[in-house]
Amino acid sequence: MPEPSDTPKRKSKSKGPGTWVLALFGLPFAAAGLGLLLLSVLPTLVDWSTMQGWQPVQATLASAETVASRGSKSTTYSVKAEYQYRVAGQEYTGRRVAIGSGSDNVGEFQKELGTRLEEAQRSGTPVQAWVNPDNPAEAVLDRSLRLGMLAFKLVFALVFGGAGLGIMLFAWRIRSVLSSDERVAGRALEARPWESRAEWKDNRIRARRRIGRWVLWVLALVWNLVAFPMAAMVVPRTLERGNPLLAGALLMFPLVGLALLVWAVRAMLHARRYGDLRLTLDPFPGSIGGHFGASLEVPVPYEAGLRFLATLQCEEHTRTRSGNKTTYSSRTLWQVRGLAQVEPQAEGVRAAFRFDLPAHLPASEEPGSEYHEWRVEVRSLPGSTGDNAAPGFVQSFDVPVYLTNQKSVWLQHDAAQHPQLGEVAKTEGEDVSDVEQVPGGVRLYFPYGRRWKTMLALLVFGAVFAGAGTLLWNSEAPLLFSVLFGGIGSLVVLSALYGLSNSLDVHLDRQGLRTERRLLGLVSFKSGASASEIGHLELKESYSTETGGQKETYYRLQAVLTSGKSITVADSLRGRAAAQQLLSSLCRQTGYTKGSTPG
Repeated sequence: MPEPSDTPKRKSKSKGPGTWVLALFGLPFAAAGLGLLLLSVLPTLVDWSTMQGWQPVQATLASAETVASRGSKSTTYSVKAEYQYRVAGQEYTGRRVAIGSGSDNVGEFQKELGTRLEEAQRSGTPVQAWVNPDNPAEAVLDRSLRLGMLAFKLVFALVFGGAGLGIMLFAWRIRSVLSSDERVAGRALEARPWESRAEWKDNRIRARRRIGRWVLWVLALVWNLVAFPMAAMVVPRTLERGNPLLAGALLMFPLVGLALLVWAVRAMLHARRYGDLRLTLDPFPGSIGGHFGASLEVPVPYEAGLRFLATLQCEEHTRTRSGNKTTYSSRTLWQVRGLAQVEPQAEGVRAAFRFDLPAHLPASEEPGSEYHEWRVEVRSLPGSTGDNAAPGFVQSFDVPVYLTNQKSVWLQHDAAQHPQLGEVAKTEGEDVSDVEQVPGGVRLYFPYGRRWKTMLALLVFGAVFAGAGTLLWNSEAPLLFSVLFGGIGSLVVLSALYGLSNSLDVHLDRQGLRTERRLLGLVSFKSGASASEIGHLELKESYSTETGGQKETYYRLQAVLTSGKSITVADSLRGRAAAQQLLSSLCRQTGYTKGSTPG
């Protein structure tokens, strides 16, 4: 293959020591979360469950004391006591006061228990102890389960342990990109930087979902190991105490665990069905100012009408640090999509596609504080005849794209110009909007329930956080935790409900703009502007979702007025290509000009 005509200077980014530092940074978080889970949360649940079968006896307090440990910022409390009790004519001495023996300031449990025991000791009043019938030397004065403390530890374990595990896996992923010998080779391959990446060397590029599946399985297993025992032991007792609201909040945790488990199983079945797929590029690497072409062999039987949609996009990632705060952001600079050419192979089908790449786009770069990444996604579409032979197929690949001005040798047709692509775009947009031509312009209608799958996922996510906030509010946890979790969950729930329950009716023509947004058909919000007040139409990124390594960006189209204000013309537009297509169509039919677009 000819040498590149022009290659941007490659940035020097040392990743070897940095990844170890990142992994070591995440290790204490993961260890703290896992240690708290295994050494405190689970033993507490086991002890509480076991103690429900212990027998009550009368005990006499020899001593009782509330111990205050004062620190620079807070004071924690613990209770110490010594008591005597008799079982089967034999006298025993006990010192265990509660299930947990540590010092804390979560709620008033420690102070209230200490006060009660001190008063009983001063007055000589007997207290009730609980004795292990299998080992009478083992006893406890208070066997109650502290829900506030348990929730506090559980949240701490999941948040810190999950964050630490995520940081370590992220560091491992970065380090796997370049081994020590590849870093040495990379310094000698400045003219061909893609050859320094092990996953790109042989032009057989693997999908990027492997680590995501492992993270998903670990999260699902850890969550369920905690959520189900806790719900089984705590929910019945909570209902007996007449607190159905708290019981309902607790039941959200095993429901989320089941959802995570289903998600993990589906990811595993998907991986087993389609195997370790490899993407082959033509030319290699993808060529800025030339072509990006690729083919993928999928182990599914060929059938007429089987279609695969390919999406290629360039993303810009930025990491900024201000004081002790680090912010990560990403945006899509350019995107194109098209339909692959599908033909039968010996053990399945071959999906091939090719795109023309503009010359102004940036090349692939190694991860750092600022870098550009190219990604291609291939997913199946319902077949025009019979059932789809590849249901739910979706794979994403990180691909090399550089300034080489090379053309594809074997792939002749531009996938973005496929004659059936317009039909696909129309089908995908049916659940989002109806577009109708009117004299001098268009009418757009965005119905209730658009993007309902995304909104339902947000609804469940928010409900879990709101339930956790309710649980903490009804227990002994600090007020900050209940407000934080309850507030975040409530905002997410309200946002999801708003997304499901609003419709948008838009009239845009040469006379101006009129919009009406309704909430469940009950409340109406209207806005508008004359043609002279409209400066231009532009796209804005609304939000992005990423599942199993598959990133999806949603856009809104807005009219920017000469006053600087903006009015939403279209929302819930999935993907930059579809959003730009709608923007161009509206400008062409109404005569308004395009403004700036993301990137």
